[in-house]
Amino acid sequence: MFFKTSQKIQIAIDIGNRLIKSCNPSGYITTLPSWHKDLEEWDNPIADKNSVVIHYMQGDNHNLLKQAWVIGHLAQDLGGSPTFESEKAFLAPKLVLAMLEGGDTMPHIVVERLVCALPNELQTEKVDAIVKGLVGNHRIKRNGEAVTIDIVNVEVQPETLGVFKWLLSQKLFQYARINGVLDLGGKTGIGQLYTKNGTLIRESRLIVGGTYQLAQLVAQHPTLIRQDTTPNLSLIMDAIADDSLKYGTTGISFADKFPQYVSQWLEDVRNKLKIGWAKWLPELGETIIVGGSAALAKPIVEQTGGRFKIAPQPQFCSVLGMLK
Repeated sequence: MFFKTSQKIQIAIDIGNRLIKSCNPSGYITTLPSWHKDLEEWDNPIADKNSVVIHYMQGDNHNLLKQAWVIGHLAQDLGGSPTFESEKAFLAPKLVLAMLEGGDTMPHIVVERLVCALPNELQTEKVDAIVKGLVGNHRIKRNGEAVTIDIVNVEVQPETLGVFKWLLSQKLFQYARINGVLDLGGKTGIGQLYTKNGTLIRESRLIVGGTYQLAQLVAQHPTLIRQDTTPNLSLIMDAIADDSLKYGTTGISFADKFPQYVSQWLEDVRNKLKIGWAKWLPELGETIIVGGSAALAKPIVEQTGGRFKIAPQPQFCSVLGMLK
């Protein structure tokens, strides 16, 4: 099991718009698809390895009392919503509680340190939604098993900080100078520069389009446009993620124009970085690309002669570094 009954725990949870990831201090990672659906009292869903069903029985989050919800693939199958369609900070309590595994071997979890991240950790309302929604006592049923969870401390970091710490620990930056992180996620991407001693350059933070923006471009594919309904961006993003480039079960392929859409998307990303990072470009060392969409950024690596490069395990760099 992930937890031991004799231990209090620390855990990092990366609330991604496409994938929720958790990591303990030993580097053990678990994931769930980032979909959610609230349940009615008559619903009786069956949990599986990619889905978690939560019933909130008692606890300090009064907004969740007597509520039930499902996270993961089952939420998608039941007609739920992807996280990227909502503000994930306000969904965080539901998403995070689903990642805390207990059961017969661990009926009581004490979380001494829980680390999450937001694109802008200075947004007080969103930070409060995470911290106040999670700190305290929670008595839940997780997949039918009773679990008591006491969360002592919640820390909200800026997104890319965990990435940068992980990249430094792996010695992936060749130059002891200003270096960058480009985190290409599901909903948005973040470009962030750090000084050589690891100080975040607040002014350099840029929001760029993630896979969501790329999916919007794909939605203009002539065959998809001819449909009777507006293309479902979630299905397009699924097709990009699994590399099928086919829209749901329709058999419609957008592979013929996909390189064109990727080129257009990446050009917009690069232009925003050039403008936003202009004052630092003469002394910029390397920029390492991470996130679930990092593999699509190979053209940037080629165009920059390797000054941009894709990290190993790009989708998990953030959660691996958040506890450091």
